[in-house]
Amino acid sequence: MNIKTVPDINNCVEVGKIVRPHGKDGEVLVALTNIDASDFQENDFVFFCLQERLVPFYMESVSLKSNSVFVRFEDIKTMEKAELYSSTKLYLESAGDDETDDYDSEFIGYSVVDYKTNEKIGEIQEVIAYSMNVVLDIKRADGSSVLIPFAEDLLKECSEEQKLLVMEIPDGLLDEE
Repeated sequence: MNIKTVPDINNCVEVGKIVRPHGKDGEVLVALTNIDASDFQENDFVFFCLQERLVPFYMESVSLKSNSVFVRFEDIKTMEKAELYSSTKLYLESAGDDETDDYDSEFIGYSVVDYKTNEKIGEIQEVIAYSMNVVLDIKRADGSSVLIPFAEDLLKECSEEQKLLVMEIPDGLLDEE
């Protein structure tokens, strides 16, 4: 539970916000952005942005129930206290540049194809490094963007000649909301 130093907000990525309390024990509903729920679960803490400053809050538990993420924080034990943090933005420290240097120049502009359906998802416009993983920001044909986690076990094929990645896309990631 030790944290060395609180990073500068410019070295962090917003990963969601607290929507509202859930129950009487201080548990909160969190809306995630820029991160997959399973990757979010791997963290021990997140930073709350309070009065333009990052403050670490340790997560006792993270539970996923039908596309919703519920978090119980160590220092929030009542519904009243949880209400105080509604709409608070949550951040994680970005991984260092050295982690993404290999991927940045290499994969930007590559097309991504779904391994199961053989359909083109779109073109990689950015490679984003979070503290625990790398995410591909993919621009789709309709102009929208989708974030897909990049992991070795999801990569099925890579063609430098064709500038193409064939990936196994996690279920539900491409579903329209």
